[in-house]
Amino acid sequence: MKYSFLDFVIDQWSTLPPVETADLSGKTVLIVGANVGIGLEASKHFARMQPARLIITCRSDAKGKAALAGMYICSE
Repeated sequence: MKYSFLDFVIDQWSTLPPVETADLSGKTVLIVGANVGIGLEASKHFARMQPARLIITCRSDAKGKAALAGMYICSE
């Protein structure tokens, strides 16, 4: 069966890949640039996997603390 362009677009936007999960207990995760964007989302995702240590880094201490506070709010 041949897809039309509309079918292709609908398929691209409707199918979501499964969320990757793993057992990170006893492991350390280091994320660089975790205060905004993909680094922040990655840190939230890794935090859900319960690592032994989650280390987030960013250029500004104030921005890092704000990101950490936002992660605590999202986890509750």
